[in-house]
Amino acid sequence: MSEGPLVSTQWLAEHLDDPSVRAVDCRWYLRPFDTRNGDDEYAKAHIPGAVHARWDTDLADPDRPDLWMLAPPDRFADAMASRGIGDDTFVVTYDDLHVTVAARLWWALRVYGHRSVAVLNGGINKWLTEGRPTDDEVPHYPRAQFTPRYDPSLYATRGDVMAALGTPTRLVDGRMAGAREADGGAIPGSITAPGIEFVAADGTWPRPDEARRRLTAAGACTPEPTIAYCRGGVGACGTALAYAIAGYDDVAVYDGSWTEWITDPDAPRTVDAAPQH
Repeated sequence: MSEGPLVSTQWLAEHLDDPSVRAVDCRWYLRPFDTRNGDDEYAKAHIPGAVHARWDTDLADPDRPDLWMLAPPDRFADAMASRGIGDDTFVVTYDDLHVTVAARLWWALRVYGHRSVAVLNGGINKWLTEGRPTDDEVPHYPRAQFTPRYDPSLYATRGDVMAALGTPTRLVDGRMAGAREADGGAIPGSITAPGIEFVAADGTWPRPDEARRRLTAAGACTPEPTIAYCRGGVGACGTALAYAIAGYDDVAVYDGSWTEWITDPDAPRTVDAAPQH
């Protein structure tokens, strides 16, 4: 139903009444930079028919509350099924580009084998700018059957990253420059390509050729296996989305990312400055 990892606002508007399509509002805000609450924003107004899902609660592993890592298969499947998302549902994720949480759900669905998913290009911001409808009704859909089929090629653990050090595997740091500087280090050998920096002022992602050009300029567009990481596992999903737009849809995301990496005092790190753009 979609070419590539994105759908347009026009496409979604034309499919709002299609029972096989489900929009998911993923809005979430990083405090203290933004004090809004995603639940409240959804309750006030959302794309008609959209359900809401939070990456840090609904879709997170309750046994790892310090890291907000991806929910295990049964919990994730229940979150999807209870929202009427089944094996045959085409999912459209959206946010308002505060952070790339729509890309997080796009990645998570693919980790569990659900490839019928795309991100709304421009998010709800573009939708509103175009004068398209919203409502405050919370839809209730019949429970669906969602079968998780774990794809380990898209999910990287700390052990995977450790094993990748010194090999041709490309490590890509998805943190913005300010976050990397604040964190005071990086995983050795990684280059910088924050997914959020691929987004234009109007909230849209670049065309494939432009995404490839920018990845190449960052030294990130190489044929080697690639693992993206960030501070907490969201920004790296934006980086993986940028790769997918460019035509490389096999980038793995290190779920624990820098937050987990630094819990191991023996995990190597470098304090070299982030490349200048």
